[in-house]
Amino acid sequence: MKLTPMDIIEYNFKKGMRGYNKKEVNSFKELAAGALENAAKKINILEEKLKSMAEQLSEHEERESVLKDTIITAQMMSEEVKENARKEAELIVSEARIQAEGLIKDAYQRITNIQNEIYHFKKQRLELQTSLKNVLEYHKNLLIMEEEEARKGDSEDDKFRFLQK
Repeated sequence: MKLTPMDIIEYNFKKGMRGYNKKEVNSFKELAAGALENAAKKINILEEKLKSMAEQLSEHEERESVLKDTIITAQMMSEEVKENARKEAELIVSEARIQAEGLIKDAYQRITNIQNEIYHFKKQRLELQTSLKNVLEYHKNLLIMEEEEARKGDSEDDKFRFLQK
């Protein structure tokens, strides 16, 4: 039989000649003692369960804390990796720009050198053309002079032939 606090409060003992019936009181005491013993056992069992659950809760909270710390650390590391990658990318781009500027400077220098060479070659060509024209003009004049001398010589030869005949 389950005994509730109300049952105990409302229980009426029958009175005998000398007061309450001893047998009934002892029977109720045993019943109350059994109910209290069962309640104490249940309380002990529940307290053990509570203690076990509290330990599990504490372990879970510790794990949760470790997981939170791990997640925060991972996020921080992720941000660090991203930042380092960004800095490295900026460094690579900066180095590439410097190299490109160097290449462009070298290319402009080479263009300038090639233009100077072209100018020098044009000047040489012009000098050579002028020199060749002068040589050709000289030889032309020389040929003209020789032709005139040859004509003069031929006309003198013709005069001598005419006289010899």
